[in-house]
Amino acid sequence: MAPRCSACSLDYGRFNVGDGAAPFLIFIVATIVIIASQVTEAKLAPPWWVHVLLWGPITLGLSLGLMRLAKGLFVALEFRNDAGEGQA
Repeated sequence: MAPRCSACSLDYGRFNVGDGAAPFLIFIVATIVIIASQVTEAKLAPPWWVHVLLWGPITLGLSLGLMRLAKGLFVALEFRNDAGEGQA
């Protein structure tokens, strides 16, 4: 992440999102891909290699594409709730 916001100079150093967004994102992307792959299998019944070529890149693209959004959401939630390390 950038050290501070270019618009309002908010210091991002006080926020520690770390890998917190990744587990939530894994569940969201996995749910989308599994449901879509099962619908594709039921309606089209393509060979197994089509699933490999289709769902691998889609999973990677969704994961990388949504990571920035998920981390931003976690920073916004920490800011809104005034959360920090070691605070009760």
